[in-house]
Order: sequence, then structure tokens, then C-alpha cells
Amino acid sequence: MISSVALALALLLGPVARLRAETLTYREVEGAAVATHVLSIRPEGTGFGVELATTREGGISRQTFRIAADYSTLAWTFSDPARRLELAADLQGGYIVLHGTFSGKAVERKFAAGGARWNQLFQMGLGPFVLSGKKGMSFRSIGTQGPGELKIGKMTVTRKEDASIAIGGREAATVHVRIALSGLLSVFWHGDYWYRPGDGRFLRYRGKNRSGGPVAVSELVKEETNGTR
Repeated sequence: MISSVALALALLLGPVARLRAETLTYREVEGAAVATHVLSIRPEGTGFGVELATTREGGISRQTFRIAADYSTLAWTFSDPARRLELAADLQGGYIVLHGTFSGKAVERKFAAGGARWNQLFQMGLGPFVLSGKKGMSFRSIGTQGPGELKIGKMTVTRKEDASIAIGGREAATVHVRIALSGLLSVFWHGDYWYRPGDGRFLRYRGKNRSGGPVAVSELVKEETNGTR
């Protein structure tokens, strides 16, 4: 299973045409644990460069992403000193090449890039899907914990009924989708996500970050625009 930090925390911008630098802050509560996720987004060519800093009681982990115009992932890094984790992956020809260290051991992996698109920051990558009105889609993402650790797994996205939720003390109309591991693996993990219908921004996540753990809820608490291009 992929953690909400690596996959569920991260966040959504809106249509690619809206090229502007933004900072988004999310607060996640998982049992007694509280985490803050800050995404810094900047225009980069026709896509985006994204930095994600996650602050927990045990320290800070950092991720970077290069996102294409179609919202697929081009490159990704993940640094978590508390877990002795330093990873980097990028598209090289017909492969996604992953390398680094994890728990003091060298990591060298190569995954075929064909098939469902690579979407490591998948909340952002779901923007076009949320706005399209389609009922379902699939993508692939590299896991950083649980059974999918250091493997690339296929995820299935299903659009659920639209819903009104309380966010920031106000009621908001949302698009509700469910993301799950594909096929028979869906029994091991799924998460629910809510997005703003006007621009596809990720508003809330609810699900378990790990097997046997408490339910985690992550919500948008601040949006800042740093400039418009």
C-alpha cells in the first residue's frame, strides 16, 4: 500500500491552463498523530514543478515532482531521513528508472513505462479526470511502504456520487472518487477523495495509511497564490 504522504497527500492544482505559482497546506489527523503537508507549485514549461514537505513528530520528509502537461509524472524524488530513505525516479526511454537507498540498502529498479500512465502525485494527476465527468480510469504509482514497497502498482479510480461536505467550517459541493489497488488487490487498500468541481482542487482524503492502522483524514486548510503567469 502506498502511504497518504506519498500518494494521498499531495494535492491538486486545477486545469493545466491555469499556470500560476501556489502554496497549498493540508492537515492530516491519523489517530493521535497530526501531520502538515505543504505543497509548493510553480509553472515549469507546459507543466509544473512541485515540492512537498511533510512535517510529523518524527521529522520532515521531502518530495519533488516534475509533472507533464497531461499531469503524468516525469520525475520524482523522496527523502525521509527518519526511514533512511533516499529515492529518485525518472522516465528514461521506455522505462521508469528508480534508484537510491532504503534502510541503508541500495535500490536499483526498472519498470516498463508502457500502459497506464505513471502518476506519483496522483491527487494532482486526477485533475483532468475529475473535470472530465468520466466514470473511471487507471494509473500506476511506485509504493513506499507496505506490500507495494518499491514496486509499481496499478490503481483504479472510480467516480462516486457527488456530495456536499463541510470543509473549513463551510459546506462545499464536491466530486467524490475512490482510488483502490487494481483487481483482487483492492481488498487490501482503498481511499476516498473529494475535489472541488469548479477547478478540480483536492480538498479531502479519508482512508487507512497502513494495514491495521487508524483512519486518516487529510484536509485543505490554506491556499496561497504566489503570482500569475
